[in-house]
Amino acid sequence: MPEPIPMTAENLARLRSEIETLKTQERAKIRADLAHARSFGDFNENAELDEAKRAHSALEGRIRQLEAILGRAQVVESSCASEISVDTKVTALDLQANEEIHFIIGLNGLSDSDAILVTPDSPMGRALIGKCVNDTIEVEAPGGSHKLQITAITFSAGSGA
Repeated sequence: MPEPIPMTAENLARLRSEIETLKTQERAKIRADLAHARSFGDFNENAELDEAKRAHSALEGRIRQLEAILGRAQVVESSCASEISVDTKVTALDLQANEEIHFIIGLNGLSDSDAILVTPDSPMGRALIGKCVNDTIEVEAPGGSHKLQITAITFSAGSGA
């Protein structure tokens, strides 16, 4: 059985809000895009229809991913004003290399060109979730041990923060 994903009540509400927005507003937009693309008729060579289908598939995948996280969410009390959870961008200082690293705690499909995507189930993800600014973590990873100090936490635009 998958491990629970700890998050504050605030982050749980943010997650639920994003799911609701995707299911209502985004689904309605994509339905309209699909209908518009189908109105062109030729289904064999219809780039708009192909794009609308890809967007629909991506949206439904994102909803499934967020619902899976929601199903594993475990509400915990926060010891700080902002703590790391899913859809959080984290800036940390690698204490061994003395360099700044950016992470996004998320799932495939989320991207940020200057950030490393870390899934909640990865060793790094499990170590980061629930932590606050100025916390220090140590993580054993295939590339070796990493000791990081969290310097900033930013919630993604899609999370409603």
